[in-house]
Amino acid sequence: MAANWSTDTGPAVYRSRDPLKHLKIRVWIQRITPSTVFSHKVERTATQPEQSSTEMATFKSASEFEASGGFRPDDQEEVVVGWQEKLFSQFEIDLFRSQAACQSPLDLQYHNEILGLESTGYRKNQRIFTYTDFDRYTNTEEHSQSVTTSSREEPLYLVERMAQVRRRRHDRRTTEGSIPKSRIITWEPSKDFMRNSHVLNTPMQTMYIMGDLGPYGKLGHREHEYVLCTIKVDNNGVIIVKPDFSGSKVPYSLETEGEKRDLWLYTINDVSVTAAREEQEKEQNLYKDVRSNTAIFCVFASSLFSPTA
Repeated sequence: MAANWSTDTGPAVYRSRDPLKHLKIRVWIQRITPSTVFSHKVERTATQPEQSSTEMATFKSASEFEASGGFRPDDQEEVVVGWQEKLFSQFEIDLFRSQAACQSPLDLQYHNEILGLESTGYRKNQRIFTYTDFDRYTNTEEHSQSVTTSSREEPLYLVERMAQVRRRRHDRRTTEGSIPKSRIITWEPSKDFMRNSHVLNTPMQTMYIMGDLGPYGKLGHREHEYVLCTIKVDNNGVIIVKPDFSGSKVPYSLETEGEKRDLWLYTINDVSVTAAREEQEKEQNLYKDVRSNTAIFCVFASSLFSPTA
């Protein structure tokens, strides 16, 4: 059965010029039960010409086991998630349902959104949820990641600085074509200057697609939250997806911790909507205008600071 799912959860890097609002990801999860494993096995043998009546009876018994409680609708879910789309977990719903738990304007916004969901009675997710770039989990996760097995591990200076780069917003970057106010080249850099400059100055936005893999009827506990997919995007259109999109590959597997070690399968697929041709032409014309205006500004700036005869 080990060949029926994948454990390779390495990242993949993509580059795209399309607006991030078009990014859509379909996530599917399913808890593996004895009935589902047996059903998959019988389905493979049922395609063989020498199928016997015993196999058909076995398949029928597996289906009866699912109907009798071996498989529940809560054990499987499929959700399409947009870029930085917030899907609340059961823990967040229970927490932010009370306004007294709100400690920031974002918490108050979540409180109002949860009340709106409860008033409509519609919620498209149960187990699959998200942490966006604005959630506290994103900052905590990036600071708590360890690279060794030592319990006394302390993050290096470079690691701390790189974790701070992500929180720099796009509006804080230097405008292209502007004249730097400091020296471009430092001929005699000090040790502090070299240490502070040894950081990739590329702001990134992060989004986590999570899964509440708790037992049936016991959702809403933080210890049952697991990361299904991590998506990072920078200003240059580079998209890092971990793990990679499933495509035609076998599903990924995830085993929960604790006394009852459940096995879950999940897939991640890119279902982004392709931009219309008119919208693409409009964006290309906008990029051309920006580049031409930048070139004109650079020529004008160089003429201002050029020495007069």
